[in-house]
Amino acid sequence: MKCMALADIHQSEMHWHLLAEAVWDKKPDLVAIAGDLLPKYEGILAQLSFLPALRGYTSTIREAGADLVLIPGNDDNQLAVPELEKGDQAGLWHYVSDRVKEVRGYQFCGCPWINDYPFAYKYWVAAESSERPAIAPVQLGPPATINSNNEIEMIPDLEAYLKSKPSIRESLERTAVRVKSMAHSIWLIHCPPVGLDFDLCGSGERVGSTAVYNFLAEKQPLLSIHGHIHEAPAVNGGIWAKKIGRTLCLQAGQSFNELNYVTFGLKNGEIENPVHSIYGSYRGT
Repeated sequence: MKCMALADIHQSEMHWHLLAEAVWDKKPDLVAIAGDLLPKYEGILAQLSFLPALRGYTSTIREAGADLVLIPGNDDNQLAVPELEKGDQAGLWHYVSDRVKEVRGYQFCGCPWINDYPFAYKYWVAAESSERPAIAPVQLGPPATINSNNEIEMIPDLEAYLKSKPSIRESLERTAVRVKSMAHSIWLIHCPPVGLDFDLCGSGERVGSTAVYNFLAEKQPLLSIHGHIHEAPAVNGGIWAKKIGRTLCLQAGQSFNELNYVTFGLKNGEIENPVHSIYGSYRGT
């Protein structure tokens, strides 16, 4: 099976157009998008108006013969989730956020949650563990989420808000108990793990998740696909793939105007020939 993986397609609608073109050109059997789906150039509240176009692009991808597996990310309006679930039910894509779905013989699992960051929209933010939540020391605006009327709503106490939600570790564990074979599972985890250089920001700050790293090290799935820190491969010397034990981890975010993606084969529970569209073949072991 030929696969294509990417994340952070939200910079512009043009990235969806480029993805549809790439799918028709490369003819993958499956496309996996690890979060940040909806263009944000007109603001997060305007993202709901993109949903009809999303259905159009994904229909084009399906017409090319590819299954599409996806999760949202931290820049996606949470009010889009019901439409993402409806698209799953309609067969347009496989929505795997906090759930497990078998697609073409592999179990796909998703985790959209991230650790805290400076930006104001906090719906997809969760604590690393059930202990006291870590809050980013720099905040670019008061913490907020979006209410049912698609309006910005302030969060009066961010620590209490985070304590009221499952942690990243808890979310991963709740999904893992439904996995039949971890060695045949593929995880779309928007937040990158700490320690692989996938989390290196242009500022030099490293913001990866310890919870994600520890989960992958302990559970050893076949593959994990990450995004969130778009620029990481551009500032870390082109590192986009590393292993944690037996698990191959990919950083498939967007850092250029052209589309960034990784292609690879899946055969008998093995990953074959991972290649990045910008940085070339994976040279690791």
